[in-house]
Amino acid sequence: MAERRVAFVVPHPYVDALACFRAPILWLADRGWRVDLYTTLSAEHPAPFFGRDNVTLVPMQQSRRGVVDLLTRLVTAQPKYRAIVTVPQWALYYCAKAARLVGVPIGCISDELKSDDEATSGEARRWRARERRAHQQCRWTVALSAERAGFVRRENRLPDSHPVFVVPNAPAGPAVRHASTYFRDRLALGADARILLHAGSLWWPRARELAAVADEWSADWTVVFQTRLRLGENGFHDTRRVHFAREVLPASLLDYAVSSASIGLALYDESSVNNRLMGTASGKVALYLKNGLPVIVTRAGGFDWIEREGCGACVANVREIPAAAERIWANYAETAARATAFYDRSLDFAAHFPAVADFMASL
Repeated sequence: MAERRVAFVVPHPYVDALACFRAPILWLADRGWRVDLYTTLSAEHPAPFFGRDNVTLVPMQQSRRGVVDLLTRLVTAQPKYRAIVTVPQWALYYCAKAARLVGVPIGCISDELKSDDEATSGEARRWRARERRAHQQCRWTVALSAERAGFVRRENRLPDSHPVFVVPNAPAGPAVRHASTYFRDRLALGADARILLHAGSLWWPRARELAAVADEWSADWTVVFQTRLRLGENGFHDTRRVHFAREVLPASLLDYAVSSASIGLALYDESSVNNRLMGTASGKVALYLKNGLPVIVTRAGGFDWIEREGCGACVANVREIPAAAERIWANYAETAARATAFYDRSLDFAAHFPAVADFMASL
């Protein structure tokens, strides 16, 4: 039997900040798999760190030379990989070539959705066709929600026999609210500050709108942006009610920091199918719920379950956030308890990934 050695090819420089990649890598490593993580590095992000001797970081580049280097490494690896795990589109396309050359099974974690309808340029259509062919070569797929699983199967014309595992974009383990004053201490906020936390990228248009209007609120809420970028804020700046945590947090500190907030914010629009089918695939939402935070989300993105499960509130725009936060605050303990219960019942990675690991072990 071949050594349990797997290649993860994920060209995101913040790969360890995303649960859909960090959690399976740690799960497999802790069960004896040797994991080689091929990923891009960036001056704006710290290098991924997993704290496991059997997880090896292999830098890669998305260039012509990088393609040759990646294919060479994957094809000549000794002992041969038991499997290759990757993501659409660039990595999936080239990993499929390598897998075909050496007869290694390949699996896809479908993190970002691309649709045929959105491929309006010739180049985009070519990449969609490449993605579809490569995905059809995969032995299995991980989708981040049931709705996304159906989309991936339809859009890539996968047969009914193709296994699609639904694994939420969440860490392993039960939800726990840590005793923490991280943001109050780091940003010199008052001991009684009520914190609305936006964890993630700042390129969302509604994130900029939120930063612009928060100072107009009559309610006493502080908005904290915890970004993935090490450098600058692209024109953002601190104000009376808005603060930017400028240091990129390692994955090991995420739970402690998030637990110090009051409510989590997840702002999406309907500009892409990836956003419209976000739902339980949102890494932000899972991170908040994992740490017992109620959440406020924009209605776009399939978040009706947030209110149905009593985990928080949905808003149509950022100007509705203060009123939604006050409603949650009036019944905070019960809402936080429901958020924790829903996470444990529906999102815990440990309840969903063993079927994937068993399938990989059987290859």
